[in-house]
Amino acid sequence: MSLSISIKRFKGYALLLLVWSTFLLPRTVEAQNWLAYPDTLSKPRVRAAVISESVITVSTLTGLYFAWYSQFDQQPFRIFNDWEGWLQMDKTGHAVSTYQIASNIQRIHLWTGMKPKAARWLSSGLSFGYLATVEVMDGFSQGWGFSLYDFGFNTAGIALFHVQDAAWGAQPVKLKFSFSPSGLTRSSNPIEAQRAQNLYGTSIFEQWLKDYNGQTHWASANLWMLTGKPDWMPKWIDFSVGYSADGMLGAESNSWLIEDDGVETLYTSNLSRQRQLLLSFDLNLDHVDLPKGLVWLRPVASFFKFPFPALELNNKTGVGFRPFYF
Repeated sequence: MSLSISIKRFKGYALLLLVWSTFLLPRTVEAQNWLAYPDTLSKPRVRAAVISESVITVSTLTGLYFAWYSQFDQQPFRIFNDWEGWLQMDKTGHAVSTYQIASNIQRIHLWTGMKPKAARWLSSGLSFGYLATVEVMDGFSQGWGFSLYDFGFNTAGIALFHVQDAAWGAQPVKLKFSFSPSGLTRSSNPIEAQRAQNLYGTSIFEQWLKDYNGQTHWASANLWMLTGKPDWMPKWIDFSVGYSADGMLGAESNSWLIEDDGVETLYTSNLSRQRQLLLSFDLNLDHVDLPKGLVWLRPVASFFKFPFPALELNNKTGVGFRPFYF
């Protein structure tokens, strides 16, 4: 496994830790009926937010440094072009992760009683600073570099949150995630199955983090909000556009070196790499009155796309219909 792929994956773990940590703090207190946003700053909540955000930021950045960057030689800062990797799935993944980070940090800041405008700018600034720090660390890492594309998609995810919050005080378009096992780790070809297991792991938890073949990244738009909230349109249904890819056994190609009795040979898979564009629907539970015992579904639905039928367009078979897609 190349250094670049390893760092990319570890960055994914750190980003997801930040997403879920910021995501779960106010949801935990929701179970205690303590979620209502106050009109003025609450000192206990401000302390809780500052401590949690500081611990998460310092621990993830420190973990990144000692787990990866400290083990490799440093280099003068350089730009690295990784656009061709993973059919750009890692780039859309950056946008989804950063959008979720910014929007959920915003919820924490509003929960402290901070005014919406101040909370918006602080959430965007903290998210941008954290992610820029990670990208700069890449820029000084031997064998890697600062990815302008990663930086751009990070910025795009934060900008989507910021612009929507400024315009609507809400998020009518949400960037979401879904996953279904790709099956590559169970391939009938033992060489390819071993390759997939080495890249993506053997457990479902590892694969939903690492296997871009099983991930789909979505933009779910609430048409009711975007069209002026007409009475005739259901509030709880979103229209979703998804992007995914399949058939990837490497970042840029499906060729790799295998060793047999000390001799390395180049192996090339016949597996076809393909892009997929999906059109579907999604549930928006922000506009549904839920019983108190089911309010925990809202944060889940804000991150994961709900399974629905989907129309699929790919560069291999053309247009097809999926009766159930997740």
